[in-house]
Amino acid sequence: MEAYSKFDFEGNKEFQQYFSNIFPTPTNVEKYKRNWYKKCIDPNFDVNDKQQSQKQEETKKQEQQQNQQQQQQQQQQQQQQQQQSQQKQNFQRQSPQLPISYVIEGVLKVLYFPALLFLQKPELHKYVNLGSVIICLMALKRLKGIPKKGQYQEYFAQFLKYEFATNIFYMISLFAIDNFVFQLPIALHFLVGAAELWNQLGQDEGFTLRFAQYIVDNRDEILITKQKIEIYLFFYSVIGVFIRKTSIFLGIFIFQNILLKTKCNEKMMIAQSSIRDWYKKNLVENKKVPQFLQNLLALVWKGYEKLITIF
Repeated sequence: MEAYSKFDFEGNKEFQQYFSNIFPTPTNVEKYKRNWYKKCIDPNFDVNDKQQSQKQEETKKQEQQQNQQQQQQQQQQQQQQQQQSQQKQNFQRQSPQLPISYVIEGVLKVLYFPALLFLQKPELHKYVNLGSVIICLMALKRLKGIPKKGQYQEYFAQFLKYEFATNIFYMISLFAIDNFVFQLPIALHFLVGAAELWNQLGQDEGFTLRFAQYIVDNRDEILITKQKIEIYLFFYSVIGVFIRKTSIFLGIFIFQNILLKTKCNEKMMIAQSSIRDWYKKNLVENKKVPQFLQNLLALVWKGYEKLITIF
């Protein structure tokens, strides 16, 4: 077969003469080449050998392709297994060992939101408030621990500096009202806490993790907004007394919470300063507002600041 493949049919005069006498000119030149080669050159030459060789070559090619496909599949499976194993190892290395109590606290903060939406009946809302108090107590235990004997006064003084502590005082006022709006400050605070936990646990670069990271990055601004909402709710509770939407009891409790924060919460001080500047620029000193209304609004704010500084 090797001699046949190397034979120069184009340069062989006898073959050219033989081929020129064939009429009409055949399309299967290879067949005549092989017959002539067997007759004139090598009687032992097998004219069917090429077909067999082609079949063998095709079979080999198919086997090689199948082997290559199997090897590629095996390599892909190995790569996937290695990637999964590497991701698992990275997750184990990167995932912090968080206390189970902190994880439970974070889960309760997440559950707070669906509970707030679906437990709309007044009698059920009280359970949401009670759950919020429990969450705040868990957070305070995590941050401050349990007071030691003889250190209660010092512990309580530091205790009041935490947002979770003042949340408890605020939550007491919510047992007297079932208005969803009054839950907004607590919801914002729990949203920050849930995002902080998810940011520590999450490893996939998905939307939820990016959203959690955004909340964590803007933590201070969100908590300042929380303080602003509490101040607005105090004014609403005072006005609500006259339109029979709220009670004096509610206004007193919210005011006590604001008063307490004014003395020990920096974010509450920032919120009050921000509201005062906006109030002064857009209402008290706004020339578009009638003069008598400017005077009234200025008197309202002076009265509020007087209350804050008296106690």
